[in-house]
Amino acid sequence: MSNFLIGLQSVVSWYALPLIASGVALGLIFGAIPGLTATLAVALILPFTFGLPPVIGQVTLIGAFVGGISGGLVSATLLGIPGTPSSIATTFDAFPLAKKGQPIKALKTGIISSFIGGIISGMILVVASTQLAKIALSFGPYEYFMLAIFGLTVIVSLGEDSWVRSFISALFGLTITLFGMDPVDGVPRFTFGFTRMQTGFNLIPTLLGLFVFSQLFSEIEKISERYIFKAKEKMDSFRFGLREIKNNWLNFIRSSLIGTGLGILPGVGGAIANFVCYDQAKKASNKPESFGKGAIEGIIASETGNNATTGGALVPMLTLGIPGDTVTAVLLGGLMIHGIQPGPLLFVEEVELIYGIFAGFFIANFFMLIIQYVFGIKLFTWALRVPKYILLPIIVAMCTVGCYAINCQIFDVWVLFLFGLIGYGMKKYGYPIPPAVLGFILGPIAEKNLRLALMHSGGSYLPFFTRPISLIMFCATIFSIFISLRGVAKFSRKGN
Repeated sequence: MSNFLIGLQSVVSWYALPLIASGVALGLIFGAIPGLTATLAVALILPFTFGLPPVIGQVTLIGAFVGGISGGLVSATLLGIPGTPSSIATTFDAFPLAKKGQPIKALKTGIISSFIGGIISGMILVVASTQLAKIALSFGPYEYFMLAIFGLTVIVSLGEDSWVRSFISALFGLTITLFGMDPVDGVPRFTFGFTRMQTGFNLIPTLLGLFVFSQLFSEIEKISERYIFKAKEKMDSFRFGLREIKNNWLNFIRSSLIGTGLGILPGVGGAIANFVCYDQAKKASNKPESFGKGAIEGIIASETGNNATTGGALVPMLTLGIPGDTVTAVLLGGLMIHGIQPGPLLFVEEVELIYGIFAGFFIANFFMLIIQYVFGIKLFTWALRVPKYILLPIIVAMCTVGCYAINCQIFDVWVLFLFGLIGYGMKKYGYPIPPAVLGFILGPIAEKNLRLALMHSGGSYLPFFTRPISLIMFCATIFSIFISLRGVAKFSRKGN
């Protein structure tokens, strides 16, 4: 406790707090705009931290990280468009709830859930970071493959009304991951002679095409309607208080633990955590049929889980010097610029820095809550008064610029439009898009780690079922499939 107070003193100053707040605000803006990510926000702030003390510079970057992940719920709620890959599952219930005339209820639920997920993950970070790092080290290709297969079981519950179409959609997502370089041998696949195809399809342009542009095409069909939706004035008085927290406490705890656990695993993160948390909340709910129609439990699960990954992602970065994703890679670079090498010795040699980062993480989450809840909601709901013929072209421009900014390649813009048309066609013919996105995210993880595992075992599948964590993941996969199929059977019986 004394170490935490020392760290708190190092980040509570007249100039440190405004910097953290500014980082959070910038992250929120970048997270809310489709195509602009938390990684880009952190990378833009990085040069301005060179002249700052290491702890102040790092917590400023962490503020942008926290804000960027949370900001994705804004466009997910108001437009049905995920601002970041971490907010995909948020669109499933937040946007339908907003369409019912309750956007403020959806926003406040998401904001409070983001805050609770961040705070719980921060507590876990402070208490058990070194122990969690040891667990992360025990994950090898066998465990990562089983984790990917477990994640793919979510597909069944995402398409209970038509699990066959959901499976076909996921198969499409898995297929498009085969384009580009082989992840193990580096051999070009399905490039058709185009050099640009050697890198495959980037996640952000593909995601924005399938989700954003397909939604835009659907809205253009209804261009005669002046606004996307109108809010009911009575919802302006909605309060998310202790009663809602009490009624959903298990959902908060479960989603926070899942999000933190997946956050500590390099290469996993919020893009998968929000799906898994949503799926587990749906399976545990007494009213699973309400999910996808504006269920508060779905918003809580997704937003709690994806923000909990922020605390989890800091665990391998600080304790092992291993970045879990692109954002923590930039954060790691911010430390190394100041001559600080993350690792086990950091907790001995740089106690003030470590606990300053911990304290700054909590402060960033409080700023995220205040900025969004007190100031942001009024600004966010301003979008309700923007006519479609003005709003939709702005979204197209932002997505196009965001995709081009990733690699400065016009190829990514063509990918955006291509998958926009594909996504629109999928919607028109009743094929759900989320399973395709999930397959696209998990496909490379499953393929790479399966091949590495088989190379390590000499072609034997036995280690998948003899290594403890891998076996546990396998059992969890079987159980998840059983629960999902039972849910499909119940849904079918109700339909008849």
